[in-house]
Amino acid sequence: MEWRTSAGRCAVRRRVVALAALPFVACSADDTVTLGRAAPDPLFGDGGRPVDKINSNGDDEDPTLTADLLQIYFTSRRPGGSGNGDIWFATRASRTLPFDIDTLNPAVGEEVNSEYQELSPAISRDGLTLWLASDRPGGLGGLDIWQTERSSRDAPWGPLSNLTNLNSTSDDVPRPPGEGELVMPFASQRDGGQFDIYLARRTSLQAPFGDPQPIPNLRGDSSGTVQGGFLTDDGLMLFFQRDAEGEGDQGDLYLSWRRSLQEPFENENELRLPLVNTAARERDPWVNGDHTRFFFASDRLMGKGFDIFATTLDLPVFE
Repeated sequence: MEWRTSAGRCAVRRRVVALAALPFVACSADDTVTLGRAAPDPLFGDGGRPVDKINSNGDDEDPTLTADLLQIYFTSRRPGGSGNGDIWFATRASRTLPFDIDTLNPAVGEEVNSEYQELSPAISRDGLTLWLASDRPGGLGGLDIWQTERSSRDAPWGPLSNLTNLNSTSDDVPRPPGEGELVMPFASQRDGGQFDIYLARRTSLQAPFGDPQPIPNLRGDSSGTVQGGFLTDDGLMLFFQRDAEGEGDQGDLYLSWRRSLQEPFENENELRLPLVNTAARERDPWVNGDHTRFFFASDRLMGKGFDIFATTLDLPVFE
C-alpha cells in the first residue's frame, strides 16, 4: 500500500509496510519512504495561529472556506449582527494575503441572518451554495439545517429552504459536504440527546441529500459527544471533535480513516491530532482540497472566547 503526500517533503510517495512496526527511514532512490504502519500521520507547520483581521473579542468559530481559499464564512457573536449568533464572511484577493477587513460583514441576502441563532455555515467549494443551522420559525424543532443558493459570488443569497429530510425535532448542525461534495456530515441530537455524527449522501450535486445514516463505530457515549465532522474530498478521512464531560480538557480534534469507501470509520482507527490540541478546547476542523491548509476554532487565548486559527498541513492520502 502506498500513500501520496500532499506537500511532498522528502519524497512524493510513502509506502506502508504493515508486517511490522518498522522505524521511519530516509528517502530511497525511488523516492519511497517506509512508514511502518497503515495510519496517516498529519504533519502540521505549527500548533495554529489566529487568522489575521477576522477575530473579535467575542466568539468566532465554525470556519469554512471556498476551494480557492478566497472567501471565509464563520459564526460570530460580535456586535453588528442580527441576533444571538450570525454568519459572517470576508474575502481576499489571494490565498497568500490576509482577509480584507473592508469585506468583513454579516452574510446578507434574503434572511440569511435573523434575530434567531444562525451558526455552523458550510460553504460549497464554488461559493454558490451555503448551508447553515438556525432555530428560526418554520423548522422541525431546535436547530435545523437550511440551504440557500446564489448565481454568482457577486449575487445576493436567495431564500433559505429547510432540508426537512435531514432534520429532526432535535438540534441538527451541518458541516461542508465531502467525498466530491456528495456526502454531508452533520451533528444531530436525534438519538439519545447527545451529539453524534451522521452522513447523508446524494447521487449528484443537483440531487437532494438522502436519509441520514449514523456512524455505528464512531459515536459518543455517556462521557461525551462526537461532532464537528469534516469529510475529506476523497471520502477516506473524517476529522471531528470529541467533547468530554467533566474533564479539564473538554474538546480535542481527532482523525479517523478508512482504506476504501466500502469500509466503515471505526474507533480503533482514531488519532488524536498532534500539536493542534491544547489544554483548551479545539473544534470545527476544516481542510482544503489539497490537504495543505487546516483551519479550526479554539478558546486557547485566555479571556477572548473562541478564535479562528490556521496552520499548514501535510497529510498523506490513499493512492
